[in-house]
Amino acid sequence: LYLEVVDSQVSLRTLNQAQSAFVVFTLHEGFFSEFIIESNVSASVKLHLKNVVSIFRSVQNVDKLWIQLACSGDESQNHMRVLHECSNGLRKKFDLAFEEVTSMNAVYSKDVCPHRICVDPSTLLSCLTNFPQGLAEATLVCTSEAVTLKNDPDAIGLDDMKDGCLRTEMRLLAADLHDYTLGPEKPNGVHITFSLREFKAILQLVKDLEHRCVLFIEDVGQPLILSSEPREDLPPTFVMECVLATLVEAADLNDDLDGLFDDEYGGPNGKERSHYDEYAPEQPMCAAQPAAP
Repeated sequence: LYLEVVDSQVSLRTLNQAQSAFVVFTLHEGFFSEFIIESNVSASVKLHLKNVVSIFRSVQNVDKLWIQLACSGDESQNHMRVLHECSNGLRKKFDLAFEEVTSMNAVYSKDVCPHRICVDPSTLLSCLTNFPQGLAEATLVCTSEAVTLKNDPDAIGLDDMKDGCLRTEMRLLAADLHDYTLGPEKPNGVHITFSLREFKAILQLVKDLEHRCVLFIEDVGQPLILSSEPREDLPPTFVMECVLATLVEAADLNDDLDGLFDDEYGGPNGKERSHYDEYAPEQPMCAAQPAAP
């Protein structure tokens, strides 16, 4: 987990092991009951995600939670302190070691995406329950009339291979979506294929946040960008964004894509994972000075 504190916000970023899904939470100052940061001080640190998750797994009886980040020149003294104040008067303290690093971020832009879908995540999750168990990939097709979710009948990766001949299609009419903007349309619509497991995980996350889900699509072979959108017309105190890799048929690769793949990746059915955002570190930030908790 990459945690960055700069100006009046906190960013939490992580990248899965397959480097196919990047998630970033941006927590604005209004998200916190109290937010204190020393003037002209910033921090960019890396923590073990499992250690952080274990601390926040059970917070039912926690009335107040404090997070203190102390950075100094001596790495052995660097730590993030998490304090739980429980309703029964019990106080729990956790100190986590971290490593100071340069900021990690994905290079992507929602502004270049001509296609935009805003929908309740529960609607998409309900559609996906009709797909075969163990399905590895799903395809989303955008046309002027509807958005269609379907599976490739020749897809491998099913728990029961006899289900490989089943084709499932679920259509959502444009009128059933909260907002639908379709840019220049191809004759057969806009098609993108992605990991179904990762897609469902992001939808479930947005549902738990009680936000709408916004999908930004550029073109086939380009990453799918998902973002959370509050249901109320109020300034958001936090924003979640995800960059999800898409797949492209090897036979459909144009000559323009030659050289984009550092290593040729042969996925299911001869598919190759699309080249998208390099996870390049941003410019090194100013060195973190000793900060009071």
